[in-house]
Amino acid sequence: MKFKLLLLTFLFTFFSYAQSEIYFYKDTESSLSIKDIESKEFNLLTKEVLEWSSKATFWFKVPKITSDENYIFRIKSIRVNNAVAYKNSIEIPALKNQRHVSFKFSRDAFVYVKVNSKFSSYFPIEFKKEETSIYKEKLEFFINGFYYGTAFLVIIFSINYYYFFKDKAFLYHGFLLTSLLFSFILTDGVFNFFNVKSEYIQFLILLNTIFFTYSLNKFSISFLEIDKYFPRIKKNAKILVVLIILLVILFFIFSKIELYIIFNVLIFINSFIFWFTSIVLFKNNNHTKLFTLAFAIILFSGLDFVVLRSLGFSIFQSSPTTMKFGSFVQIIVLSFAVLFREKDLRKDNFYMKNEILKFSKEVKVLADEKSQNAINFNIENLSLREREVFDLIASGMTNKEIANQANISVNTVKFHVKNIYEKLNIKSRKELKTIESAIK
Repeated sequence: MKFKLLLLTFLFTFFSYAQSEIYFYKDTESSLSIKDIESKEFNLLTKEVLEWSSKATFWFKVPKITSDENYIFRIKSIRVNNAVAYKNSIEIPALKNQRHVSFKFSRDAFVYVKVNSKFSSYFPIEFKKEETSIYKEKLEFFINGFYYGTAFLVIIFSINYYYFFKDKAFLYHGFLLTSLLFSFILTDGVFNFFNVKSEYIQFLILLNTIFFTYSLNKFSISFLEIDKYFPRIKKNAKILVVLIILLVILFFIFSKIELYIIFNVLIFINSFIFWFTSIVLFKNNNHTKLFTLAFAIILFSGLDFVVLRSLGFSIFQSSPTTMKFGSFVQIIVLSFAVLFREKDLRKDNFYMKNEILKFSKEVKVLADEKSQNAINFNIENLSLREREVFDLIASGMTNKEIANQANISVNTVKFHVKNIYEKLNIKSRKELKTIESAIK
């Protein structure tokens, strides 16, 4: 019962965001200290902080209240840099082994939290009592574990199907799901839980971006059989992949937010091309219909959560949880699409196999008829005496026995045998007997 109530609480807080106890202030020049900020006028935080800015620092203020309970303040983003909390102008140490930057404190004094990011200023705040916050983390661990386990099983199945059916679409499907799974592991802060340095995490995110782009292209081209229908799209997709990889490398070197936005926009365009292609091919078969549905989920959720948030706004107000739910649906639908494709391919292969067998039989009949006609034609070229000798040879007689039977010399028999071989285009008595059997 307790778990059910906790689940309802989680869903309620997920769909209705209101941090009525927290205030914020935007330090545009990132120049204020804790002494300066205490005199500033803060605004009530009614929605998530989301702005396109890589320079501004945001300060959050938690008012003091009369309470002996501890609270936990979390910034649920892995893009956070230099997050620091102060109470009575003294720095509060961040909690260790947490997925996201977290601070625990009592509320007997004002608490200020300073945070900024090299990316867009996206700071989803979670502020709850310690006990509630811990339970919520456990619930998220449970949900994440269910998602990771499901995705991992589908990846294993995809690899097994590739091994048995030798269809590369299964292999690329496994690659695509692996990149999606790894991206959620990164954004869920799992590596932060093990105190991995943020620089390494950022590198893994960029590396996974390249892997995602590659696997997405390979899977879409293979699954939709783009080589067969639109070979030019494959060529243009390769150019886009190379350009995206180049921009990712440049961003890794220079850390310019503009480069980050550009390569994410290109990834969306690249994905949209494949989705639009699936719409064009929609009526072809069932697996293409399922592909279109599954791809729409990941396409537009990614557009909102990655591309638009990088520009400082959001249409669907998507969160990691909604992304994960959408990805879970996409995994299930896309898995069915892959299985439907294999079923369609088997059906086509069975039809083609029967057609080949049928064609082979027809060719054989025609070849036999042609061969029979050729034999009859060649037999008709034999003289009466040659036909007599032909029959005697076919009956198994030697040249001497044929000479006695036909009352001719052995040399005459040899002469007739030579002419028979030439007219029938054979070289041995064995071939002659074969012809004789065919005539019968």
